[in-house]
Order: sequence, then structure tokens, then C-alpha cells
Amino acid sequence: MHESAIPESSRNFRGTTLADWIACALGALAAFLVLGGGRRQRLVERRAAALSGGPATRSIVQAAVAAPLQSRLFGSLLDALAHAGRRLTPAGSRAALDSRLEMAGIHGAGGRRAVLAALALSWAIGIGAGWAAAIIRPALGLAVGGSVVAIGLLAPRFVLDALIRRRREAITLELPDCLDLLLASVEAGLGFDAAVLRVVSRPTRNRSPLLEELQIYLTDLRLGRVRQDALRDLADRTGVPDLGTVTSALVQADQLGVGITAALRAQALQIRTRRRQHAQAAALQAPVKMVFPLVFFVFPAMFIVTLGPAALRMIDTFTKVGPK
Repeated sequence: MHESAIPESSRNFRGTTLADWIACALGALAAFLVLGGGRRQRLVERRAAALSGGPATRSIVQAAVAAPLQSRLFGSLLDALAHAGRRLTPAGSRAALDSRLEMAGIHGAGGRRAVLAALALSWAIGIGAGWAAAIIRPALGLAVGGSVVAIGLLAPRFVLDALIRRRREAITLELPDCLDLLLASVEAGLGFDAAVLRVVSRPTRNRSPLLEELQIYLTDLRLGRVRQDALRDLADRTGVPDLGTVTSALVQADQLGVGITAALRAQALQIRTRRRQHAQAAALQAPVKMVFPLVFFVFPAMFIVTLGPAALRMIDTFTKVGPK
């Protein structure tokens, strides 16, 4: 049979069959990961609840049923997306994500679940958008799907970086005053842990990241953690260099049996000196940073205001004395 005898619809169908099958396979994979990823976990939980059958299980079921319909629907969808994102994310990346969430001040499983759900949702939207664009042109579908997936993967990283940077700056600004309060409390006769509790218990107008971290440090002590390990975890959770220096000095003082008062006084003086040097360095950089706004925004306006009338007058004069 000649090529001219083949209907036009059959030729078009044969030309797009491979792209359509690839898009269908990717869509089915995304649907399985998003909707069916948590099926095994749900079956295990349902089986465990059926085997226990106690009043605690019934109370949990009653609380779940009594929850609003909106929270139940979105909670189940969020759990399914988080499970799919967990399967798509390697174990090392999940550990790094947990560390970054702690640095950003997001503690607990809720933040990790939200980030993993966002990653899975970006994969699903990217595959769906690529599938829809592949109907028009296969290359366009690959570009659109890859772009959406890349944006979904990079957006949580950028948001976490901004939160970590803002939190570190807030802790760095609050640290000298907090050390002064700790030093005054220790010199008044309180122990270090009691001084930390005294600082944490004072009322504050705004939400303080440093006080939150100190509260977690006290909680670790109540749970039986050693002070040295709790101080190291405090420095690792925040990632602030100044706080890491303070905790290292306190751990060394505790190991050597040196008084906490001398270590706190030395660290407070050192941090205030470093803070003053940083302010002086920022003040020296201010003239250099002001050059570009002056050149591109201030100087043109000054030239227009000062030289504009003179230029108009010169143009008017040359126009009058010119050849008629």
C-alpha cells in the first residue's frame, strides 16, 4: 500500500503515539505516587487499630471523625503527598532537610511533611503540565515539565535559606544582651541552668528565636541529656558562629572545672567587641555602596535641575541669532 493511501488521521496518530504513551506512563506514575503511595501504611495502621480495639483506639477514631471535613480531606491529601515526596527524596537529602528545618526554627514533623508534600506536588504538576504541553509538541512538553519540576524543587530551598538567614541574624543581635543577663544572674548566685531559666521566663514583646532555642535546651536537660551534649546540640541547631563559640567555651569550662562566670564575662566582652568591629566595617562600606545610587539616580536629577534651564536658554538664544 502506498503512503498516499494511508488516511491523514492514521498518519497523525502514528506520529504522536510514542510521546502520548510516554506522557501516559508518567501521569500514571505520578498518580500512583501521590494517591496510592500511602496505601500500605494506611493498611498497617488500620490492622493495628482493629487488633487493639481498646478505648484509646476508639477515642482516636472518634476524634478523627469529629474533626472538620475540610481538615480531614486536606490532612489525608497532605499525608499522601508527603509520603510520595518521602519516596522521591533520598535518605541523605531527608537528613539534610531536617537539619535545615531546625536551623530555620521549624521543629516537629509538620514542617518536614509540608516540604515533602510541596516536592511531590511539584512533580505531579510538572508531569501534568508536560503531558498537556506534549500534545502540542513533545519538545515543549519536556521543557514545560522540567521547568515546573525545577521551580518546585528549588523554591523550598530558597524559602528555607531566607528563613535561616533571618533567624541567624536575629540570634546574633540578641546574643550579647542575653549573655549580659546570664552573667548578671550567675553573679547574683544562680547556677547556669537556673540563670537560663530566669532569662527564658522573662516576658518579651516579640517572638525571640534565641529564647526558643534556650527553652529547647532546658527541655533536653529535663529529659536527662548531659549539659555538654545539650549545649552542642544548641549550637548545631542554630548554626550561628558566635553562639557556637559561646557553647564551646561553656563546654570547655564545664570539662575543666573552671567557673562559668569568667567564661561568660570573656565571651560577652568578645562578642560585643566583634559586634562593634562589624558595625565599623559596615560604616566603612557605606560610601562605596552609595556610589551607584548617586551616579544613576541623584546626579542625573541634579544635572537636570541645575543645567536644564541654562540649556533651554542657550537653545533659545542660538535660535534667535541664527540665520533667518
